Amino acid sequence: MEIEKILKFYARNGLFQSNHRYTDKISHLEWFYKFDQITIENVHDYCTYRQLQGVKNSTINRELHVIKSAFNYYLKHKNDNLKNVFNGFKLFETDFIPRFLNAYECTKLLNASKQYGNYILHDYILLLLNTGCRSGELLSLTWDNVHINDKYFIIRNSLSKNKKTVYKPLNDVSIYALLRLKTHKKYVFYNENTNSNIKTFYKGFKCAVKRAEIGHVRIHDLRHTFASFLIKQGVPLYHVSTLLGHSDTRITQRYAHLAPENLHDCLSSLPSLTQDYKTLQNNSESG
Repeated sequence: MEIEKILKFYARNGLFQSNHRYTDKISHLEWFYKFDQITIENVHDYCTYRQLQGVKNSTINRELHVIKSAFNYYLKHKNDNLKNVFNGFKLFETDFIPRFLNAYECTKLLNASKQYGNYILHDYILLLLNTGCRSGELLSLTWDNVHINDKYFIIRNSLSKNKKTVYKPLNDVSIYALLRLKTHKKYVFYNENTNSNIKTFYKGFKCAVKRAEIGHVRIHDLRHTFASFLIKQGVPLYHVSTLLGHSDTRITQRYAHLAPENLHDCLSSLPSLTQDYKTLQNNSESG
């Protein structure tokens, strides 16, 4: 079994059109190159090796997902009878609790973002909050995929995390933001210094969060916030899943507890089992 051959075959044929970078993950997976046959013990050893480096289980799981996919892709196209030892293997991960901003915190963040005249950052945040896009999807957006008159834009499958084309409807707030951004014939978020699209707003966003004094907030939390606003207004999970571009509605279940008709309403069906303290005390004494 040539592990290097399998990974390179996958990278060359399965990932060549992907907009997401797997170089770092694959470089760590070179650890497996020394084995002729990978066993479950080897997988456990790799996990221990990475954990001793201070790597989180969630990161290790993502790395193993790449090599698992590489094996499955190779077996599918080469009709080999190899056993994929990575199938079904997953480390226990720490519970992830998304951060949701409320409307007041969003307003503070938006105001802080344009405090020093950085209106592009402001419209970037505004669009994230009103479309639920991932940052990379928004920053790679080109004008040929924006249809303002029809109130939508398109995230092409090559730029989507799930490799599926997603149509994003636009409200008036998003449309006005896009009209303000129309300064270049190709890129929505244009960097005149590089004559290409802006790659990241990480530093500017971090400074805006600090000025807004709203605690720790990641850019991706704005996507969670978009979903939370919709769920709280009673928008069905299926529609929220479609708007987010999730590949499976089960992923959207993380927001289910925010719905107005949440599980608290079920508790009203329970019988009343309480008694006042004096009654309980008298019953105890008489017994």
